[in-house]
Amino acid sequence: MKKLLVLARGDGYVFNNLAGESILKDFPVPIVVFAEKINTHVFDGLEGDVAIEIVRYYDLPNVHARAARLHTEHGLLGIAVLTEESVELAADMRKKLNLAGTPPEEAKRFRNKVLMKQVLGAAGVRVPEHAECSDRMHVERLLTKHGRLVIKPVDGFGSKEVVFVNSDAELDAWYDKGKSKGFEAEEYIKGTLYHVNALVRNGEAILTASAPYLPGMGNIDFSSGAPFVSVMLIAGELKDRLEVFSNDVIRILGMQDGVTHMEVFLKTDGEIVFCEVGARPGGGGIVLMIEAQYGINFVRASLLLQAGRGDLVTLEQRSPNKMVGLMGFRHTYSSFIVRIAKPEAFNEDWIHFVKIDKKEGDFIAPSGHCTDFIGLLIFSAADLGEFERQRVNLQQRFYSALETKAV
Repeated sequence: MKKLLVLARGDGYVFNNLAGESILKDFPVPIVVFAEKINTHVFDGLEGDVAIEIVRYYDLPNVHARAARLHTEHGLLGIAVLTEESVELAADMRKKLNLAGTPPEEAKRFRNKVLMKQVLGAAGVRVPEHAECSDRMHVERLLTKHGRLVIKPVDGFGSKEVVFVNSDAELDAWYDKGKSKGFEAEEYIKGTLYHVNALVRNGEAILTASAPYLPGMGNIDFSSGAPFVSVMLIAGELKDRLEVFSNDVIRILGMQDGVTHMEVFLKTDGEIVFCEVGARPGGGGIVLMIEAQYGINFVRASLLLQAGRGDLVTLEQRSPNKMVGLMGFRHTYSSFIVRIAKPEAFNEDWIHFVKIDKKEGDFIAPSGHCTDFIGLLIFSAADLGEFERQRVNLQQRFYSALETKAV
């Protein structure tokens, strides 16, 4: 029987659902997982037709060769990917093995931030004015025009290496580091950042889940030590507008089956401005937040769609009268943990998920990207006022129980 190859790169905990069970449990098709050694424990105890093979993703020729061998020996249904850094790898492997699924040209539209904005902008979507950093004169003109720029890797993710430039001197200092290749600059958009997550089957979104990153507690604020906080939009004109915007992006970029994680700015005048989009589930607890709100796990749904079993992707509203949010706790300096809260300290029925796997004596490095957490909570509230009160309460409880010793 043909198998689905899953490229398990990055955080292995994406393979667990809100209840802590593997999303591969009772999967309807045989699966082979290419996992890094550090993540193999995540798949311990799995029953059924699930095989785990240890690979080293830095050795891409070997990964390609092993996939080709599997296809020759068993036949592959497809190659599934869940993380940003493997989207183009999977597309290249599909092309070489003549498999269905996202082809390289579509994958590139969802990975290259310059290309995606060129394609969307040409189709009438509002995108930030931008330039590749290799064209320094163009970047300098953008800075003169807009007064502030955002510089980021063309194919980056997780807010890594994102820099804000406010003056000619700051731009000169950035260029002096000699890192212009593979970076782009774009106008700084003042507004609240939202993430919009769509579940796409046969080219149509069957569910779109949207939420803001709370100002000062978003993806770019990890270096400040502020927690990462987001809360679902459950109804209203803005939710509807974000869905229309998302549908346009999906149609223009050409996704047929899969999930998206898009980020957009909402300006104070109500204008929605595109930021970026990935062809994969959101990270940092976003999948679990959506699952608590809507009753469907986007990671499992993505695998079903990539296996050609979109017919098994069903929707069930789980918390129609609640708004679900998440809070990920971040840390700003290298230290050892003296004491930290235990998961059982957060046992209220409105707290749906607790992940605190650090313990006394563990070393913790500064948060290196937006979802580099030392703890994560998924919780719900009746309205925004209650959510904010709960957020403050939980934040105080977590950090008051945390004591660290700087290295």
